[in-house]
Amino acid sequence: MLVRIKTEEARIGMFLHAVDGGWLASPFWRSQFVLTRTSEIRKLIESGIDEIVIDVSKGVGVGVASAPPVTEARAAETPPSAGEADTVTRAAAPVVRAIRTPSRRRVPPDVARAQAVVERSKTVIAAMFSEVRLGKAVEMDTILPLVDQITESVTRDTGAMLNVTRLKTKNEYTYVHSVAVGALLVHFAQHMRMSDTEVRDLALAGLLHDIGKMAVPNELLDKAGRLAPDEFDLIRLHPENGHALLRACAPMPEVVLDVCLHHHERVDGRGYPFGLSGDQLSLAARMSAICDVYDAVTSQRPYKRAWSPSDALARMRSWRGHFDQELLGHFIESIGIHPVGDLVRLRSSRLALVIEGNDADPTAPRVRAFYDIPTRHTVPHQDMFATAATDPIYRSERGELWFGAEWPDVEAAVRAGTAPSTETRPVRASSLQVRG
Repeated sequence: MLVRIKTEEARIGMFLHAVDGGWLASPFWRSQFVLTRTSEIRKLIESGIDEIVIDVSKGVGVGVASAPPVTEARAAETPPSAGEADTVTRAAAPVVRAIRTPSRRRVPPDVARAQAVVERSKTVIAAMFSEVRLGKAVEMDTILPLVDQITESVTRDTGAMLNVTRLKTKNEYTYVHSVAVGALLVHFAQHMRMSDTEVRDLALAGLLHDIGKMAVPNELLDKAGRLAPDEFDLIRLHPENGHALLRACAPMPEVVLDVCLHHHERVDGRGYPFGLSGDQLSLAARMSAICDVYDAVTSQRPYKRAWSPSDALARMRSWRGHFDQELLGHFIESIGIHPVGDLVRLRSSRLALVIEGNDADPTAPRVRAFYDIPTRHTVPHQDMFATAATDPIYRSERGELWFGAEWPDVEAAVRAGTAPSTETRPVRASSLQVRG
């Protein structure tokens, strides 16, 4: 049952269903969740929201004593909070005692198809970059079949495609990033109910948006330390370089040229190469800016750790002036409040990886439980939709706080259906320099 109350009546344990002014007025990136911290209630009050709607069937009601804050109730089993800082120190990490599964799971057909599409795309895009470096034109006959394959794969199983594109090695990042941005744009455009032609054009735009990087040395793209000003200036030339290359390839859809040239612009005018702002930026340019940054910050790079999907969405929403906030809200709706690849804690005190969205209930995606928190052991995998009737999501977690530098390997093993075998270690996360 839904009940409207004054914001100051909010208590820990209440299930927040909605706020006055809609989700975009909310100070939180999640639209619906259980209030577990006094800081969350303080945020609601400080945001100026007069009333909220709670669901008493999913949490405590009015006049019921508050549940204890999560920081008190679960202190013994919770890793230290990382806050919103990019530098994290962990004093003591739990030890994972692996229980190996006897054999690798059979790869589901949609995942196998997505893997095949990504492998073909990597090969074609890598060859295209090599030929462009030699002064040859982009061969559209080799690129256009990828557009149809990526669109079909995303339409068939978005989770499978986004799962596969999250796995990037150092030497193939630029190529898989192009596929990932194309896939994200397809899903985003379909969510926005764009026409089939618009969807295909955006898929092509995603595949080609970074072609200007073919003029940037790989050692600079993969540099482990922060870029010097002159090095960053060189990288900032890639939108214009790419636009010039694509403009020479006739015919090229205008949206592809637009995305290539403007995917690093910001709505506040502080982007590059031209410092355009607001309505000067097309819908496609604003969409591509969101997809480009989302995939970049959720990817492991030599110079930064990967952010969890939910952490990335929360931070992107806090960057006022960077993105079109209304459009960012639609993007978050499209990939879910617990996106594919998110590490979550379940009510059963297990850790699980989100492996598929759930359009019917975005709060209950399909997850793969693999680790028991109280015993500090990995457990046989269990795939399920995290509904209230099975094992609902308690909150998102940060993989590097549980598994240290081995988290990318643990994530890959769980995603592949095998048991991780690793020890966690103290962690210090690196600071971020987004290069695009």
